[in-house]
Amino acid sequence: GHAHHNAPHHNHAVRPHCPPPRPYYRPTPPPSFRPYHGCPVFRGVFGITFGTTINLSLDYLYRNSYTVYGYDNDVIYLRNVNQYGYMWPDATLYYSVNGLTGSQFMYSTNYNNRNRYDSVYNTLYGQYGSPISVQNTANGIIATWWGYDGQYISLEYRPIYTNNGQLRYFTTLSFGM
Repeated sequence: GHAHHNAPHHNHAVRPHCPPPRPYYRPTPPPSFRPYHGCPVFRGVFGITFGTTINLSLDYLYRNSYTVYGYDNDVIYLRNVNQYGYMWPDATLYYSVNGLTGSQFMYSTNYNNRNRYDSVYNTLYGQYGSPISVQNTANGIIATWWGYDGQYISLEYRPIYTNNGQLRYFTTLSFGM
């Protein structure tokens, strides 16, 4: 049978220190990219395999004591999750008709501080080598590693205005397929 999920259905407005909602964005690999030996291979997040339905994901998250902050038809919001050895105050899992397709982990400070970005970058570099693409603009930096079957990991650092109008500096880790 289906478990009954009693977490409130929250929208992004309840997350004052987060940026306004953006639709799930999957980056596009460069046309020349071909998977190579040692490129990223990952099957999901927190032990939830890509393609898993949102209901099965919620069951798993509750059973494993994750803090589910809210959810909707195509998204689950989590608090204080661990990924790549760091605590991320806000995480979002994205779903489509094909089940779990992506994830995003956000950490922010109220001042310009790239320490988290640099540390996670070094971890990813150690595991997967140089990113396939790096976009470094006045607005921020984003590095993306590509894997098999369109899998990707991207790491971004940039200033963003939050829902409550504060300028905060976000390190955002995303991966999916």
